[in-house]
Amino acid sequence: MLAIFVLMAAADLLTTHLLLQQFLVGGRLATLGLSLAYLYSSLMMLPYVVVFAQVQRWGPSSIWAEVCLPWLAVILFFGFPVLVAVQQGVVAALPARLGRQARTRRRAAAAIAAALILALVAAVTGLVIGAADRLPSLYQGDMQTTAGMWAVSAGLLAVAVSLLAVTRDLSHRPPVERWVVVAISASLGAASLHIVASQRYTLGWYAGRVALLISSGVVLVALLAETATLYRQLSAAHHELSRRAEHLAAANLELEATGTWKSDIIATLTHEINQPLAVISAYSEELTHEWDTTTDDERRAAVQALGKRVDQLLDMAAHLLALCRAEPGQIHTQPVALPVRQALTRVTDNLPKKARKRVDATYGPPAAAVWADPVHTHEVLTNFVTNAVKYSPGDIRLSAALDDTGNDILFAVSDEGDGVPPDFVAHLFDRFTQVGQTGPRTGAGFGLYLSKLLAEANHGQVWYEAVVPHGSRFVLRLPRAQQSSQTAASLDLMNGEPPPQ
Repeated sequence: MLAIFVLMAAADLLTTHLLLQQFLVGGRLATLGLSLAYLYSSLMMLPYVVVFAQVQRWGPSSIWAEVCLPWLAVILFFGFPVLVAVQQGVVAALPARLGRQARTRRRAAAAIAAALILALVAAVTGLVIGAADRLPSLYQGDMQTTAGMWAVSAGLLAVAVSLLAVTRDLSHRPPVERWVVVAISASLGAASLHIVASQRYTLGWYAGRVALLISSGVVLVALLAETATLYRQLSAAHHELSRRAEHLAAANLELEATGTWKSDIIATLTHEINQPLAVISAYSEELTHEWDTTTDDERRAAVQALGKRVDQLLDMAAHLLALCRAEPGQIHTQPVALPVRQALTRVTDNLPKKARKRVDATYGPPAAAVWADPVHTHEVLTNFVTNAVKYSPGDIRLSAALDDTGNDILFAVSDEGDGVPPDFVAHLFDRFTQVGQTGPRTGAGFGLYLSKLLAEANHGQVWYEAVVPHGSRFVLRLPRAQQSSQTAASLDLMNGEPPPQ
């Protein structure tokens, strides 16, 4: 029999812990009150078990058996539901200021309330044991006395009233508070069995205790399941919060990169625009003030210089516009099976007449095609060719050929210029870099970086090769189209739109 009482005490103590944890992490004050009722039940079981052991020692006719044990049983089994109903009323009537303080200082509130319950258990136990000789006997031997019947009947009435009070607003309470109805119902059943079974240690007497034990186990299992559900929800919420935090961190990094990129553009343009504007301003002032004293050849040279600087500014503006649309992750490609001959012909046809005469095009294997965006392909090849025209005095070779695997097409633009300094090759395709400081090349450093972005967006690659004894070779690798007989899907796509969208 002692095992049943120990199991009940352990179950109630675990239930107390679960409810208390619910309150400490943000639960309602009613949850704290309910945990105190279970704490009362578990603590009250200790003197009950001690007195029960005394009954086993001194027999059923001792004062321990006839007075102390039955009174402690009434206080234990009927006090729990009454305490549940009382705490519910106390929480509802608690002043708002005290409620706020309890929710703000939860651990302190729980400690004070637990101390009050401990004092209550000690006081009740001391009163029963200390006044045992003055309390009426509830049992005479193993038979219930008239006083015992009245005590159990009063307890039954108190439990019934408590059950009605607790179930009044049950649907509006969280699940962890609803399961107490099972425990109170078990107390009601145990009280009924006490009235029916007027003798101790009969089937009805044992059935009442077993019912209380089962109810304690049911409530504990239900609370464990509810706690597990809450922890799963908390874990899911934590995972979602972590995911959003990662996205936010990535967005912040992207914003920082964008801010740095814009700052680089402004700084680069501020530096690079000054040079052509200064030349334009100087030539304009010279022509304005010295027009009558300059020769026709001098005027023609000045106008040509102005034209070159204006072209430089236009190129810079065009590359900047394209670059703004072509940052990584923002390039939208429309790949088609683009014939190699068609791609190269379009590049040479769009060159000025003088530059076109310097370009020698080799069209590669017949009917070969790449799978790429025609506009992007044209932009990269045009950039390579115009750079070669600007920086190389000799002929330009534009060619296309299969790579060693036969899966890619290699476009190459070769010139006979001075080449790129070896220490600069590694940074040639970086953003806002140029060779102007160490060679004759000028510009804002947009073109090659843009070419790299466009090539990568089409699953390709660009690189530089030095030509011995002198010269440069820029290569664009693009995937070969699987069906070379296919052609570009739209004439508009081939002939007219700005590169990146």
